[in-house]
Amino acid sequence: MKIKSFVSILSLLLMAAETAMAQEPVDQSLGRHNFFYAGQSKQRRMFIVRDGQVAWAYQDSLHRGEISDAVLMTDGNILVAHQYGVAEVNQNSQTVWSYNAPEGTEIHTMQPIGRSHVVFVQNGRPAKAVVMEIPACRIVREFELPYNERGSVHGQFRNARLTSRGTLLIANMAMGCIHEFNSNGQEVDRWTGFTPWSVQELPRGGNMLVTGRRGSIQEINRQGQVVWQMNAADYGVTQPQKTVRLGNGGHIINNWYNEWNREPMDTANAPVQAIEVDKNGNLVWQLRSWINPDLGPSTTIQLLDQAVNRDRMFFGEFNPQRPRLFVGPNQPIGQGRGIHPGRVAWIHSPGVASWDGHTGLWVEDRWNDQQKANAMIPEAVMQLTGEPTAKKAWKALFRHFNREHGKGNRGYRRGETIAVKLNLNNAITHHDTIELNSSPFITLALVRSLVEDGEVREQDIILCEPSRAITDSIYNKVHRAYPGVRFIDNIGGDGREKCEYYQDQIVYSVDNGNMARGLAKCIVDADYLINSALLKTHNGPGVTLTTKNWYGATDINLLWRQNSHNNVSQDKRNGRPQYKTFVDWISHKDLGQKALLFLIDGSYGSRDVNGAPNPKWMKEPFCGDWACSIIVSQDELACDAVGMDIIINEWPEFGSLNYCDEYLREAASIPNTPSGTVYKQGGEPLQQPLGLFEHWNEQHQYTSIDLRYKKM
Repeated sequence: MKIKSFVSILSLLLMAAETAMAQEPVDQSLGRHNFFYAGQSKQRRMFIVRDGQVAWAYQDSLHRGEISDAVLMTDGNILVAHQYGVAEVNQNSQTVWSYNAPEGTEIHTMQPIGRSHVVFVQNGRPAKAVVMEIPACRIVREFELPYNERGSVHGQFRNARLTSRGTLLIANMAMGCIHEFNSNGQEVDRWTGFTPWSVQELPRGGNMLVTGRRGSIQEINRQGQVVWQMNAADYGVTQPQKTVRLGNGGHIINNWYNEWNREPMDTANAPVQAIEVDKNGNLVWQLRSWINPDLGPSTTIQLLDQAVNRDRMFFGEFNPQRPRLFVGPNQPIGQGRGIHPGRVAWIHSPGVASWDGHTGLWVEDRWNDQQKANAMIPEAVMQLTGEPTAKKAWKALFRHFNREHGKGNRGYRRGETIAVKLNLNNAITHHDTIELNSSPFITLALVRSLVEDGEVREQDIILCEPSRAITDSIYNKVHRAYPGVRFIDNIGGDGREKCEYYQDQIVYSVDNGNMARGLAKCIVDADYLINSALLKTHNGPGVTLTTKNWYGATDINLLWRQNSHNNVSQDKRNGRPQYKTFVDWISHKDLGQKALLFLIDGSYGSRDVNGAPNPKWMKEPFCGDWACSIIVSQDELACDAVGMDIIINEWPEFGSLNYCDEYLREAASIPNTPSGTVYKQGGEPLQQPLGLFEHWNEQHQYTSIDLRYKKM
């Protein structure tokens, strides 16, 4: 036993020695990063460090106040908030403009808005957010912020940052929460239970990085849930104020030292000014530069390659961003389709969706009004057809479809199947998820109207999602009410049938590489289709509406990264016309051309293709609510055009929206497409436009699309 114990101990010692030898020494060089640096100290100083040397240094001779926040911009200028005012400084150390804080107030943070405005938070009673025109220093808007009336003015706010959505995130130290405000002073959201010194939006997904006063560094999602965290105190950082997220997943965290301490600094054990921790939690860099050069205490550290482009910074209508589009407003292309060619019905029912954005799942009954949803579908088909009742409207839709398809002037017949292609792109299991998918309430309302108004047999209705999973909330809600309805999805089980496919059903108009060619049997075999899409953006084509929804009818893999996405996204940089896969889906006899109805479910809607629905819609007619809308049409192009315009109006800054209208322009321009592509079906070139496309004008009006808006 003694020998075995000795061997075990020896093995442990050898392993520890190997680990110590393998661990890289902590880099303490000044040259690890090129960075901008500023500090809150007895001297108001800023530095640019490049290649291990101080390339630029600035010192303010006023000797009053402290640099709490500073922002290096791509034009080389620096915005600085120094407690008693704000200023812009160029790299010749000249003051471009300056503004003094009113008596009794303090300013500790500022952001640029284009070249003509800035926004800052003004501590005071009351505290305010202020938009100021520069260099005139003329205040053009201000609104009050929540603050702790019993606390000090000095301790209210230290940091605020603009988001990619054109809103302002504000760290409220005194109240222990984070606010999000729009430019009209409306509080869009609030997250409580934090001790935030600073907050910033991360580049993708809308998550936020919060640096806490007690050393906690946390990434939180839009629901306020902590998805990642670390304790900076474990690395000797006791006063973190800002955190930099690196492209490799690591973090740089600054560490402020209080020069007003009664005890002088122990220069032999000087505190770190910043550290870098890699994504595995290893300490890989320490900055200690108190002599030769003396950088002083740190409140801001910013990598030079993360300099802020002021031209891209906006706050609501201040320096607004607009996507580049192929087609201007009121320039219709193509020919309308439907009983009333080019007609689109937009039904807006505030209150149909009411999730608070934080509690539980949005699919829960408490957040949705089924009765309102039930009323929306009949109203939509009546508005679309012009018929006085929903029964007559469904009959008109079926009769028009059958006439157009050479089946005579007749309606639906028992035994004919209607497949509803849902959009559950964010579901790979049957479990409900917080991510946005087809609404159970809109789906049930559609089925109810088909059965009760359209007089369609339950067993003739198929709810399908060939490429994903139909979640429990949809299945349970519909199955309880209409047990004869069939459900077909990618995985099968739990009452769902597993989807089967016909191979080689799509022949693309050009060589489209490995793009999916098989189609779901439930889609091909159906007599009628209803395309039930979602109102949301997409990082690739800009929008994901009815046409993108057809991709889920093909034989793609459940894991989306294993699928080809050829010729789906547009050339966002230069806008060069090119072939679009979407057009082949629109024109396919078993996809776009078999659709009885196109429906865009905007009960919630979202700015992001993945994740929970967010944020709420600020523009008219939504005014801080969910979209609470459905959009329906017999014309796929016109339907997507209206959905696209609603999205562009709400989030014009979304980068992927550039030239997002290309597929609609191509489809509406047949046979003379801008790309020169000859689109074909059945080997024969198409000779007619596939529908009507037009963008609305600033008054949200069309000249050719027949938009019928109804608020319920």
